[in-house]
Amino acid sequence: MKSPRADTHSILPLAVLEAMRNLDSPTDEEAAEYVDELLKKRLGISDTVAAQIARYDLGVKRGRSVSAGEFEQILRLAGRRPDAALVFADAGRRAARRALARLPALTRWGARYLPRFARRAIGFRGARRGLREVFGGSLVREDGVTLARIAHRLPVRATADGAACGFYAAALAELLRQLISFDGGVVHPRCCARGDERCEWRTRDTPTGVG
Repeated sequence: MKSPRADTHSILPLAVLEAMRNLDSPTDEEAAEYVDELLKKRLGISDTVAAQIARYDLGVKRGRSVSAGEFEQILRLAGRRPDAALVFADAGRRAARRALARLPALTRWGARYLPRFARRAIGFRGARRGLREVFGGSLVREDGVTLARIAHRLPVRATADGAACGFYAAALAELLRQLISFDGGVVHPRCCARGDERCEWRTRDTPTGVG
């Protein structure tokens, strides 16, 4: 097992905090029912989280990274919430969309508009690049199955039950959905939280549309 990465892309903590803010933001009915001070007790819309979101957003724009330990703390914070699964799912999709935006415009165009045989190959390479550069993971195909791995134990160190692994599952599904018209589920057959050597996510491609 490789040692944990020394740093993490700023997109990752930003996505988790943005998901927390989204889930904690009041509806119009709630805003009318509760006073401002009560709403501010929701962590996601606190001044502290707002300041951190601004910091990470600036870090993304300037290409800065954060320590893996800092990201681990944010995953742990999210993992303590009763709606942790929703936070990680939303955060994974947000992070994937930001990773997608970093890909070359030609890759994104080719994955959408070229003939099917070409766009799926280009899309897969784009997803592999995004997973590597932003999430620190690898992506391969084995016997028609798409397999993603991360070499570090960061999500399990943050959440002993492996809840934070849902962040990576949601990110993988979103990357594949955007880049190869994936329309299926992602499973997590191997997890460090269950005693496996590494975390893995698998999915069988079921593309939609015609070429």
